[in-house]
Amino acid sequence: AQALIAEQVRQSLQLEAEHPVDVAIEGGPVLLQAIGGELERVVVAVPDLAVGELRGDLSLVVEGTPLDPTQPTDAVQAVFEVSEADVAAVVGALSGAIATDVRLDEREIRFEVGFDLFGVPFTIGLGLTPTVEDGELLFTPSSVVLGDERLPVDDLQEQFGGIVDPLLAGQRFCVAQYLPRALELTAVQVGDEQLVVVLQAADVALDGPEFSTLGTCG
Repeated sequence: AQALIAEQVRQSLQLEAEHPVDVAIEGGPVLLQAIGGELERVVVAVPDLAVGELRGDLSLVVEGTPLDPTQPTDAVQAVFEVSEADVAAVVGALSGAIATDVRLDEREIRFEVGFDLFGVPFTIGLGLTPTVEDGELLFTPSSVVLGDERLPVDDLQEQFGGIVDPLLAGQRFCVAQYLPRALELTAVQVGDEQLVVVLQAADVALDGPEFSTLGTCG
């Protein structure tokens, strides 16, 4: 049963055959669950999963899984955890500049970027807060540090004008195109060491088209 579930997960995520997928069947004895026609709770771990430019560890908790995979499963929750080091790899793309000193701190993704103003180099610190909007991750600048002073984002725009607009524009990141279309992005949060992304699905067959095809971005 574990091997079959692992293979189904690889197919749904379009993974290579050798990609590790760990499966644990929880609840009562598996034989008794099988007699009842469904598995109570299945926990799946997929390490080192690439979701576009993000890379992290995916865990799936599947409740009420029928033995017939064409029948709908009660609920699926997916938690994708991206480490601080892997968040650093994509911050430059989000900010449109070379980012340094990337860290997760006080519910923000914080980093430093440099730019020139009339030939004078400046370094500013930016904090991004991720949210979910229209099924996508939205990274919005929420704090600015210039020298030793923390400023509101609007104050920085007033001081430097349009030259900082590219740095302060919110950036969208779509995960739907990399995951089964059944999974709906529901939450995102910056933890002490990880960026945590939560997706959910309900009443969807694991062997149906919702899990066998990838989603799309608007």
